[in-house]
Amino acid sequence: MPSLIPHQRTSVRHSVPTARSAPAPVSGAVLAEARTLTTPDGDHCALFSLVLAMRRRAEDHSGYLEEVHFSDEGNRVRIVSRWRSAEELRVFVEQAHDDLLDYRAASGGFPTVERTLWWSPADTEVTAAEADRRTEHLRAYGPGPYAFTLAAPVPRPAEPRVT
Repeated sequence: MPSLIPHQRTSVRHSVPTARSAPAPVSGAVLAEARTLTTPDGDHCALFSLVLAMRRRAEDHSGYLEEVHFSDEGNRVRIVSRWRSAEELRVFVEQAHDDLLDYRAASGGFPTVERTLWWSPADTEVTAAEADRRTEHLRAYGPGPYAFTLAAPVPRPAEPRVT
């Protein structure tokens, strides 16, 4: 699939998530993802174009449920989203590779991407504070049931519960 990065630079005022129809109801556990993209060279326009392209790609993906938090801190952007499964998120990541290559062509390098995953009951709110706690836990203790990565996934729990 070709890249979705627009050839024209985009301004920061477009940082509000676009409206989309509500995802189909999901029961059980859903995958929560906290993704942080950081650019070492400070090229905010290229980073923001990448974020917009990845957002559009996610919104078109059947496994994507919703974006629940967005934070733009200049050379660092954090997005907290919910997905149907780790497999669906992996497909999204593979499809977004073209967007990363276009980012590199525009900026001369790759952003640093940090991703923290955890299972959350479908009917429970996922907050930015929870994403912070789980990311810190992953950094301190490595992957496990509380926080994990795509490289070290944890199976969906049979009984969703808040941990």
